[in-house]
This record gives sequence, C-alpha cells and structure tokens, in this order.
Amino acid sequence: MSRSFLFSISPVFCLAGVLLALSACRGNSGQNTSVRVEKPIPITTPQPSQAAAAPAPKLPPPTESEVKAAFQRVFGDDFIPRSADPNGPAIITGDFNGDQSEDIALIVRPGAGKLDDVNNELANWIIQDADNAFIPPPGKKVVVPPKQQRPLIEPGEQVLAIIHGVGPKGWRNPDARQAYIVKHGAATLQGIAPSISQKAIRAMHLPVETDIIKEIRNNKKGFVFWTGGVYAWHPEQG
Repeated sequence: MSRSFLFSISPVFCLAGVLLALSACRGNSGQNTSVRVEKPIPITTPQPSQAAAAPAPKLPPPTESEVKAAFQRVFGDDFIPRSADPNGPAIITGDFNGDQSEDIALIVRPGAGKLDDVNNELANWIIQDADNAFIPPPGKKVVVPPKQQRPLIEPGEQVLAIIHGVGPKGWRNPDARQAYIVKHGAATLQGIAPSISQKAIRAMHLPVETDIIKEIRNNKKGFVFWTGGVYAWHPEQG
C-alpha cells in the first residue's frame, strides 16, 4: 500500500472516530443525564418528654422543723411568723408561681427593731402591694408597667410572705431563697385552688397556670394570685 493511499484514507478514519464518539455520548445521555442530588434531611420539632411535662410529685405536709428551717434561711429574725390562727392555718403550700415547684406562704410581721432591715432595698425579698399590682391587659405582647412607688412595711403590720420553691424539693431546697412580702395579702387563709377555676383569671389570659391562695379579708372572700410578675388580690365573684 502506497503512502499516498494511507494519507488519503486517514481523514476518513478520523471522521469515523468523531462520529462514534458523538454516538456514544448520545447513548449515554439517553440513559441518564440527571445530576445526583442528596435528599434533604427531614426537620422534626423536638417533643417534650413526658417527664418534663409532668407536674412535680405531691410533697408531704410540712413539718414544724422544715418550716422553721426555711423561714430562718430566708428571713432570719427580720420577721416573726404568726404561729396560729383560730380561723384557719397560718401557713399554706402550693405552686403559686406556676413553675412546677412547691412554694410556701406564711403570715408574718416585722421583728422588733427590724423595720430598717425589712424595708431595705437590698433585702433578700421583694415588697409589693397586692391591691396595687399591675395586671397586663390581655392580647398585648409587650406592655410597660406603670412606675409605682415602692411600698413600705409598717410597724406591727401583718403581711403575706411567700418563698418560691426550687426543683422537686420546692421550698425545702436550701437554694430556695426568692421571696415576696405582700402587703394586703395577710388574711384568713382558706386553702388553694387552680387559677383556671376563676373566671376572672381566665379572662386575663395569664402566661401560666398556678395555684391561688383563697382568703377571707375584711369579711370578704377573695384570693391572692400570681400575675406573672407580682401577687395581686381579687375578690371572689358570685
């Protein structure tokens, strides 16, 4: 075979090779040309466990020594608890601020010569007036409460002292030190009830459900309840 013949047919072979390559590409494209994309990982909303949602177990009734220990831990000798009330208990327990931890409420008065300590702004408790408590209007997410003058406890004045509990042990927990001193909250204690049992509270659309403290004050039935920031007094309806 002459060299001139080889040169004459070489373009034919090149063209054939190009056609075969194009045919192969078309064949491959006919099979699957889609780009592989990883499936997205489904996003699930974590559900609270039954243990977290369940209320704290009911604690046994308080003993005298437990009450004295908690009282001394928070108030020292700045207040004196009312030891007895012929018309009802002087102490009462319940979940008053809705955090699933048991709190305790006691009727107390300032100790002799302790008014300066009781009314000290740096004291370990918050003094507030149940008759002047601010209740956020329903339906509003952001509300600025009106500025109020800090109330003062008077000599011999009886007030309601509430110690908020911490964790499963509640007010018995050594870390339980947050306390409220509630003016116009001392009265004849009548027991506790769920906050949702009161139509007036349901209409307020408060952020949490709590136990309320049922009382008789000045011969009128009512209750002390947690507004989400302070304790307030409300007369019983009906």
